Amino acid sequence: MKKPTHKSPQGCVWTLLVMVIGGIVFSVLQIGTNLPTFLNVAIGLFLGLVITYTFLGKPKLKSVFQSFLLVLFVFLALKTLFGLLIDLWETHSKDMVFTSEEKVLQTTIIDDNDTIPVFSSTRRWTDNYGNLFEGDLTVRVNDYYALKDYIATYRTGTRGNFWGNLYDHIERKDLPSLDLVIRNFERIRAERNLNQMEFAEMVVSCIQDIPYAFVFSEACLPADRYESSIKEILQQCPECCIGNIAYGIQNPVSFIQNLKGDCDTRTVLIYSILKYFQYDVAIANSDFYKHSILAINIPASGLFKVHNGKKYILWETTAAYFQAGYLSPNFADVTHWNIVLTSK
Repeated sequence: MKKPTHKSPQGCVWTLLVMVIGGIVFSVLQIGTNLPTFLNVAIGLFLGLVITYTFLGKPKLKSVFQSFLLVLFVFLALKTLFGLLIDLWETHSKDMVFTSEEKVLQTTIIDDNDTIPVFSSTRRWTDNYGNLFEGDLTVRVNDYYALKDYIATYRTGTRGNFWGNLYDHIERKDLPSLDLVIRNFERIRAERNLNQMEFAEMVVSCIQDIPYAFVFSEACLPADRYESSIKEILQQCPECCIGNIAYGIQNPVSFIQNLKGDCDTRTVLIYSILKYFQYDVAIANSDFYKHSILAINIPASGLFKVHNGKKYILWETTAAYFQAGYLSPNFADVTHWNIVLTSK
């Protein structure tokens, strides 16, 4: 009978030291840099191996393999933990800066040697992949007052697609006055060298980042006068409502002026911007869900609607961090969605 061998403690110590050093390096990089997570993992693992080798020497191959698996598991756990902490911090931070970041200022800009009064807000937001952006959403004061009430006089001349016709009318009427907004997005695209999908993500996430507000055709009532879903929101945010707006939709210039937008207020603005940049973009409405979302003909996976032989990826615009192709489960039955307007 062979005498049982005793395992050397070096394997355990080796693994523990790699894990501790790699975890510390990963944590520092994850917090202090904007490097991709996979690169932080690779750097942490590499430094952990090098430093451990320096102090303990060459381990057994089995120990290296065990170390790799254990460290990889720890890094994945840390990544998940950091993700949760960052989400909580971003939510808390957004609550803290709401009164300043969401504030629209009346100021002036110099354009072609002219001093122009404008309404402007500085936006800071991240897209679905953690990329940080900053820019101003700006409209001229004269344009706002010229356009703020025209929807009330709209009368459709045809039957059938009322909402599509209304959205088309709004887009055509407002687009010339969105030139300062478009100029801001053009600047970001050039500075960041964004491709087609990255640019669409940047634009959509900017508007998603603006807190939701109800837009009612009647006056806003006290929160306890509404059904529970509306009541809960208005109890937490009484100012998240604007009333006496024709057809319950703000035109894009008015939305930029006060940052109060519901579903189709947002979709029409994004539709207008992406149409200007030659995207094959659409608006999808649902009478069943009483909701409006964006749809875009672009290579992507997820929920989609086929219209005139083209595949339009569905995109929620009323809350941050919704990726193209993903809808909340309570809005996810695509049979209830209909394309009401397309750019091409």
